[in-house]
Amino acid sequence: MDDLYFVGGDVCYRGSGIDLTGEKGVDQMDQEIIRRRYKAVSIAAFVIATALLVMRIVSYYVQIALIDSEMDEAWLNLLLDAIFTVPVQVFILLLFPLFYFRKVEGGFPGVCEMSNYRKTDYRICLIAVLLGLLAPLVSVGVSLAWQIILIILGYTPSSADTVLPGSFNAAYFILSIFLTAVLPAVCEEFVNRGGLLTAMSKTHGKVKTIVLVGIAFGLFHQYIMQSAYTAVFGAVLAFITLQSGSVYPAMIIHFMNNAFSVYMESAEYYGWAVGGNFYNALNDVLTGNFAVAAAMYAVVLAAFFGLLVWIWRISKKSNRVTSINCCVAYKPTKKEKAFYIGAIVMTVISTFITYLFNVV
Repeated sequence: MDDLYFVGGDVCYRGSGIDLTGEKGVDQMDQEIIRRRYKAVSIAAFVIATALLVMRIVSYYVQIALIDSEMDEAWLNLLLDAIFTVPVQVFILLLFPLFYFRKVEGGFPGVCEMSNYRKTDYRICLIAVLLGLLAPLVSVGVSLAWQIILIILGYTPSSADTVLPGSFNAAYFILSIFLTAVLPAVCEEFVNRGGLLTAMSKTHGKVKTIVLVGIAFGLFHQYIMQSAYTAVFGAVLAFITLQSGSVYPAMIIHFMNNAFSVYMESAEYYGWAVGGNFYNALNDVLTGNFAVAAAMYAVVLAAFFGLLVWIWRISKKSNRVTSINCCVAYKPTKKEKAFYIGAIVMTVISTFITYLFNVV
């Protein structure tokens, strides 16, 4: 317990080895650490949102330049994806905040602590694998409900046919997994369930922290059709990170969810026996028998929430878990909140560009 420090008598944060002895000094030091991290994350959020806006514009012109390329359409789409994804994930979401937070924290150990890179109960990580497999099925209902709402509001969802190489190509599949599952699981979680969650958890209560991190994740994707599901997904990952005290389960779920989606897309396209036939059968049920589809979805939801409850129970009983406690230990000033507001504005502009020019 010597690496825990306190605010108002409550355990509010798992520290990083800083000496906080002395009752008066504890409060002052707590406030300074929380303020410093909140400010650092807010500035990083604004810079990231601005950089994403620039990348959306660059991506649009690159797409225009390559539109008449003689390259195979599937590989061209993958190239365009890589041109946008690699700079965004590696440089904007990982390396920039990593070295910026290192400067703020005075070293990488502080960055790891701030970003919730801690050990947790191995059972939570195993449950995370199952949650990652169920997540794409849960997304079906959330996405469908959101699509209906958008149609009612007058928005016409756009859809594009899946384009893959004519015959299965292992290199294409591996690159797709890397771009779609590996990079987001590492880079997006570092920022969202790492620094952002840490900042929110010391300035808001638990429910508000979960909601805010979820909404931020939905806005971050800058795509109207995905915003509802990604917001719900982000909130679930925030809950799991708070309970487990570690970002690793969220990384596992994020990877499994995205990788499973890539696999199922290929399975359907190529008609693989493992996955493809299941996907087609499931689609037939969903479109042909509402009662059966609703019952199946209810079972999936029950299993999904059952696993979340299991994580909650483990976090309460296991001595290998130090959950992240949320509390209003610091109240940011309007000036300190300004960067978050700026980040939201930049994200809304990027979303508009994505919608207007169909740059995804």
